[in-house]
Amino acid sequence: MINFVSTFPPIMCGIGSYTKYLVSKMPRKSWRVTSLRLDGFLKTEEPFELDKRVAYTISLSNPSLPSLLDGEVLWFEHAFGMWGRESPCFLKLIEEAKERQKKTIVSLHTIHFQSDETPYGLQEKEKRLLEEILPLVDAITVFTNGAYQAVVSTFPEYKDKVVVLRHGVYLYPEVNKEEARKKLLSYLINRASSQTQKEELKSLQDLFFLDKVILLGSFGFITKDKDPLRLYQLGEILQARLPTYKVIAIYIGRIQKRKDKKMEEGLPILERLKSIHDGRRNLFFEDYIPEEIFPFAFQALDFAIFWFHNATQSGRMAHAQGAGTFVVGRNIEGIGETLRLSGLPRACTLEELAEKIEILTLKPELKERALRSSWRYAQNFSYEIQAQKHLLLEEVLRSGSKLPILDRI
Repeated sequence: MINFVSTFPPIMCGIGSYTKYLVSKMPRKSWRVTSLRLDGFLKTEEPFELDKRVAYTISLSNPSLPSLLDGEVLWFEHAFGMWGRESPCFLKLIEEAKERQKKTIVSLHTIHFQSDETPYGLQEKEKRLLEEILPLVDAITVFTNGAYQAVVSTFPEYKDKVVVLRHGVYLYPEVNKEEARKKLLSYLINRASSQTQKEELKSLQDLFFLDKVILLGSFGFITKDKDPLRLYQLGEILQARLPTYKVIAIYIGRIQKRKDKKMEEGLPILERLKSIHDGRRNLFFEDYIPEEIFPFAFQALDFAIFWFHNATQSGRMAHAQGAGTFVVGRNIEGIGETLRLSGLPRACTLEELAEKIEILTLKPELKERALRSSWRYAQNFSYEIQAQKHLLLEEVLRSGSKLPILDRI
């Protein structure tokens, strides 16, 4: 049995969602989750329905593993945003797992490989953490070939402990664009905070279904790293290149309510997003899209845009691919690598990306070919398949065999 040390819904964050989707594709008896405590992480008083296989016990102020801990293998999910920049709590739990003689794996969600802080592309904080945990753990996994090369180049003595295990993709049922746009608009209209906003949204019903409309968009929490304002800049550039089309840019998101994050940091971006909204060409809605609407929101788009200021990977991008959406983005870190392996466009500037979107719009056969390539990637790295690889790694560790190559290219 694997016991994942992670966050888990109702804690809404990238790692919590990742763990949820992963274990949903595993046999019930093969996993448990030991999560951070809800009251130490969330800023909310809403009632929740909790999974009985998840123990919300870990305190960041006084970290310790539960005295009764099921599972032969402890699998830690790590991101600096969750565990802190220096991750002292995380290291303490790793040391405790070692003392209890547990087999230990760490999945590192936020390892860079294009940083200029160290010779091989790691950030300094990542290098310090790896120096501390590599002697203690039995294996680490990273999402990308770039991260693998950065780690093994920096720590060649531990190369046999490093495995590439790519981010899982959740495969959604296919829905046509018209139906997806109807569902998204219906959801937004029902959520409208005023009659004026409701009427504004209703006016989009005709606009969304015109022949020559290009809907660019993205969704998620509002942070400086995600840089949602660039979406609207891209819309302006593309509109100038395609004057006979109507280019609409839409972002839906809100500031995340977490105790470890200062909401004030996102307020200037939120205010800027509100000021950009004009109800016709530049759309912003302050909302968190629920799970049942999420795939329709992506399927409603002609192009899902991922232009992050600082990113190593994107769970949202994986969801967009699993929804069958055409994904484009910045050629940076894991996002760039995933786009390349998926046969999808990537660019270093917004002007370059706009040019590629223009070509795909005018030559739909090229877009269709890339979509087929993206769907093959989604199927090859679906959560069903990635879950089986997790179980294989557990079996290999317990047997003492050599770690498999898995997703390394």
